Amino acid sequence: MKRAELINLVREFPDRSIQWLLETPDNVCGLLTIISSDLASRINYSQLRNLKRTFILDNFRKREADIVFEAPFVDESENTPSEVIIYILIEHQSTIDPTIPFRLLSYMTQIWDMQRREWENKKLPLNQWRFCPILPIVFYTGGQRWELPSDMGQLMDLPVSLERFIPRHETLFLDLKTTDPEQLTKENHPFGWVLQVIQKEEATQEEFKDALHFAVQHLELMLPDERANWEKLMHFLFAFINHRRKQSEQSELFEVVQNAVSDKSHRKEMEKMGKTIAQALIEEGEIKGEIKGEIKGEIKGKIEGKIEGKIEGRIEGLHDAVSLGLELKFGTDSIALMDRVLKVESVEKLEKIIKTIRIAKKIEEIEKLI
Repeated sequence: MKRAELINLVREFPDRSIQWLLETPDNVCGLLTIISSDLASRINYSQLRNLKRTFILDNFRKREADIVFEAPFVDESENTPSEVIIYILIEHQSTIDPTIPFRLLSYMTQIWDMQRREWENKKLPLNQWRFCPILPIVFYTGGQRWELPSDMGQLMDLPVSLERFIPRHETLFLDLKTTDPEQLTKENHPFGWVLQVIQKEEATQEEFKDALHFAVQHLELMLPDERANWEKLMHFLFAFINHRRKQSEQSELFEVVQNAVSDKSHRKEMEKMGKTIAQALIEEGEIKGEIKGEIKGEIKGKIEGKIEGKIEGRIEGLHDAVSLGLELKFGTDSIALMDRVLKVESVEKLEKIIKTIRIAKKIEEIEKLI
């Protein structure tokens, strides 16, 4: 995986991690296999094409994400495959939105309108226009149980005689947190085992460890030609542990992963992953720490009318970055150094410590600088 891609995953994990996983055709297959195995078996994933478009309104961007694919669909009654559009709406909000049928219909209409514009630009004759059927999927990751409204009729008060005028379409729906765990892994697809780990996000440490262990063991069974997706799923698990579990649990959880991996080449790759994830988090901590320090310094500097305010703010930001870097790289062994770090008042010295954390193999290398 490219370093820039990994840093983006770490930085945008809460909002984009599921979407990132679903950019891989095999994981799209895994999702469809869980919610509609009959349809899943008729899609040619080798020719799945990401349209790289979003139809989410700006005011919904923090609550949801979407991803759109086009792929050949093979019907047993047809000799040649037809095209189908797979539209996945990822809902990661904590509150339920009852207007989802309306928004889905709106997004689907935009997709068809996109096709219409393409045909007009190509000057395709009207009698050759053929809109692709859309397979809408709502993938909900929130904790509150959600009974998805079936159609627009549930958003209207209308007499029975007008019900036939309601636009209707089926929607495939996965409420991740409330789905039976066995349903996720029924077809033994690697994506389903990773979803089981996500399900246990707020479980006890022991329950989470069990889910993690079983997931990694099943990922080990992936074939050599699935190596790229194995790396992607493992990167996700590493990032998930870092973002979703307590710092005090993380060392033990990484050990669980290590013990569940049997393949030697996988073990080496995993060590690299852990270091890269830690480095990405350190860099992210530096950025956040420096931004936080600059903002505080600006405010303090304006209030006091002195340049010292800005310097103090920068030092505070660097303190945060060093503390985070030590914690990620050396865990509990770094606790004794934290008080000494806070006493360092030199910007140059703090920046040198940050650079050393990136390459240091032993904590003693940092102690010498403080």
